[in-house]
Amino acid sequence: MSTKSIDESLFGLIRRQLLSLFFLNPEKSFYLLELINILRTGRGGVQREVANLVESGIITREKSGMKVFFSLAENCIVTDEMQRLLRKFVDYESMLSLAVRDYGTFIRTAVMSTEGEEGSFNLLVSFDGDSEEFRMEIERIELLTGIEIVLSTVQPHELKAYIRNSEAQWISGGKWKLLAGRADDLMPVELETESGICEPDLFSGTGFTW
Repeated sequence: MSTKSIDESLFGLIRRQLLSLFFLNPEKSFYLLELINILRTGRGGVQREVANLVESGIITREKSGMKVFFSLAENCIVTDEMQRLLRKFVDYESMLSLAVRDYGTFIRTAVMSTEGEEGSFNLLVSFDGDSEEFRMEIERIELLTGIEIVLSTVQPHELKAYIRNSEAQWISGGKWKLLAGRADDLMPVELETESGICEPDLFSGTGFTW
């Protein structure tokens, strides 16, 4: 059985990622260095693929100031077909799992919703320290997949209170998948247990019963 996926057979990695960027974000424009940073690959490969896409009429080239911007051609005749095809190949769950693994030193718990509005889902992460770099990685994944990721980050000690206070109803509804951490981390506890404060028994030792 072949281990090569259909999308790998149809397109090389750089071309597939560029096609996803342009077709799944048709309203956006990108300059060359931006494309290189998003794809995290060498300049030469990106330049060659971009030149091929411009020559084929799939993307357009427009200079603005000192930069040259590339965007999906408005009159591209395969836009609808390519969007449907590329969305079939989007593996955002694997990309998220890889991102969570890369930031594993800081992430205690990561959980995503399995249901959401079309083209979007929720991601809740309990994070030690500054989460800004992780937010930038999520934005990169959004561009490559064309999917909106509604990211919420909390400090680990705030996670259970966050869930208990219904800030993440999709978790209490059981519509989630764990990417890092333990399922027990998502189970909110009662206020008395969580705070360690209990109401004193004023009748203890008096022999009084209800």
